[in-house]
Amino acid sequence: MKDKTTTIPVNQVQRHWGDVSDRALREPIVISAKGRPRHVLMAFDEYQRLKARDRRAYTLEDLPDDLAELLEGGLNALWNPDTIAEPGDPLIA
Repeated sequence: MKDKTTTIPVNQVQRHWGDVSDRALREPIVISAKGRPRHVLMAFDEYQRLKARDRRAYTLEDLPDDLAELLEGGLNALWNPDTIAEPGDPLIA
């Protein structure tokens, strides 16, 4: 199910800034211009939460050294485990 998004024309935002900004603390507000969505006004805490979820993708050539080392160490641990599973051992903890 898709959430209903509140859209407000830019001229109404200008006239009712206090009400719109208060509402944006509770839910994101889409600001439209000429009938098209242009901006989103939201609480700063929500913005920070979304930014924290940002992820980056790298090609192998562009992968930073610190991330390459972490990846290599993790893959090495998978390919060369320190222990061997015995019969009856849980394989997923």
